[in-house]
Amino acid sequence: MVVKYVTVERHVPDALKRPAPPAWSKPGGPLTTNDFVERGDVNEAGLKVCSAQIRKLGEWDKQ
Repeated sequence: MVVKYVTVERHVPDALKRPAPPAWSKPGGPLTTNDFVERGDVNEAGLKVCSAQIRKLGEWDKQ
């Protein structure tokens, strides 16, 4: 009887390794109400990217 061992390496897909959008910054900090809205939109987008990456990583790992 011949036994053959095969090593299977799993890697995280490149699409899940992308960094999240950069944090919002403005010299002198937020000055107007619109600055707070813009900062919130950027931070929300970053959270959505991170959440999607984590969710997809979990789906990929179940395969």
